[in-house]
Amino acid sequence: MVRYGYFNCTSCHVSPTGEGILTPYGRSLSREILSTWGKETEPEFAYDMLSLPPWMNLTGKYRSVYMYRDTPRVREGRYILMQLDLEGALNYKGLGLVGVLGRKATTKADTWQDHIFSRRHYINFRPSDEVSLRLGKFHHAFGINVPDHIIPTKRALGWDQGEETYNFEAALLKEQVGAHVTAVSGNPNVGKAEREKGLAVTATIFLWDRLKPGVSYFWGDKKDQRRHVFGPYGILGFTPSFFLLTELDFQFLKPQTEKEQKGLVNYQRLDYEWVQGFHTYVTQEMSRLDFKNKKARSDAYGFGLQFFPRPHFEFNLLWQKQRTLSISPEYFDFAWLMFNFYL
Repeated sequence: MVRYGYFNCTSCHVSPTGEGILTPYGRSLSREILSTWGKETEPEFAYDMLSLPPWMNLTGKYRSVYMYRDTPRVREGRYILMQLDLEGALNYKGLGLVGVLGRKATTKADTWQDHIFSRRHYINFRPSDEVSLRLGKFHHAFGINVPDHIIPTKRALGWDQGEETYNFEAALLKEQVGAHVTAVSGNPNVGKAEREKGLAVTATIFLWDRLKPGVSYFWGDKKDQRRHVFGPYGILGFTPSFFLLTELDFQFLKPQTEKEQKGLVNYQRLDYEWVQGFHTYVTQEMSRLDFKNKKARSDAYGFGLQFFPRPHFEFNLLWQKQRTLSISPEYFDFAWLMFNFYL
């Protein structure tokens, strides 16, 4: 949305960092700007068949992917149910309460309750349009916030789906500049020895109504290691139809009993929208978190199609050539087809 002059994520989302439940204005833009087709009331919750009070916001989400890979060790194709969630938000005079309840993919479950969990829940206080305070469980702000959680700037750095942490966040959301400062208390789904606490800081600026460059920094500490992660990123709308997502992060990791490891990860997506709602894009990814270990490197590049036919629907097809040197020096084929539907 930066390519259309929307600098802050709160234009469309309840969350200051842009994930999760949409605002009524965000739903309307899904028809006006993002989708190829759509009727006037189509973006509304449950297709406007159920009227909600102005202080309540609800959504449901189904997200799945069919993945294929052909490596020197394995050839497989499989279906993965990624999300089956219900999310709600209650708002009263700048005070908001947001919660998600959904299905947890697990094989270690004795009862149906073991399959239910909350990936996000938080209290959000907006004393003004430019200030946000948030307390609860969510992904802290860092770099580009995209749903593709398997990319190196997410998974390789330990910020994958299901690894949300309990945080306190303060955000400044002005028209031309923005900043997030987050105190991180750790992931509740791991033991205390593996629970990483820290501090995350991001800062962005809005240039020429379409360019949003920024920088991020994270300091993390747990029982047996400390690390620093930092780097630039950009959401750059060259035209309303042509944009670039780019991020480069450096990591300095100091285990207690080993030598310091220095490395980096990066992600880039160059995208062109041919007609409203239909995109083609190319991607490039790289991860090498230990410069001294030649095999600690993974590379990927590929081509994708993304289609928003109507409000509530999204299809995304990505094919890549990938290489993991710890497995083989040869590139292998990897592809996935993602389907996303929300109420």
